[in-house]
Amino acid sequence: MTGGCARQTEIIKLYDNSAAIEQRFQRVLVLAIANNENSRRRLEELITSNLSSAGVDAVTAYSETGLNVPVLQREIDAAARNTESDAILITHIASVDTTVDVKPGQVDIISECRGGDPIDFFLYDHRELKEPDSVKFAHTVVVITNLYKAGSGERIWTIQSTCFEKASMDEVLHDEAEAIVRQLQIDKLVK
Repeated sequence: MTGGCARQTEIIKLYDNSAAIEQRFQRVLVLAIANNENSRRRLEELITSNLSSAGVDAVTAYSETGLNVPVLQREIDAAARNTESDAILITHIASVDTTVDVKPGQVDIISECRGGDPIDFFLYDHRELKEPDSVKFAHTVVVITNLYKAGSGERIWTIQSTCFEKASMDEVLHDEAEAIVRQLQIDKLVK
């Protein structure tokens, strides 16, 4: 029920030249630019998986170029040729804003009488039971995604997507991948 109340990933179209293409793209090379190899690989895999689920042939760029940083344009073009891709989708994680909410654990004091008259306070033993601190993360991530026509390098489409206050980066990457592919479908750039 709380999932229905969560903010959706917001999409802003920054550029659209989709009228310049004659057909929808069938085979897409997917490249992610991220601050570490794991995020890059994971985002490429998630976008590729979402595209494949939509009936589009998609290939992760890291499977062709490796995880070297930076990835040069000539490597991207060679990977597109090698995979016979008709489009190149480049997704860049532009910013990550993380907030941390720490709530200290509660301390309960338990008093026990060691015997004798309970009125004698000095006979009480005190124990503290402390619950662990509660730590919650909220990640807000902005991603810029460009779609290029392979071969000519012509930019066809650019969006900015913002994923709000997710508990984990993996959840962010899932939502971003779904939003990107959904927008490609809405704009009729892929099946």
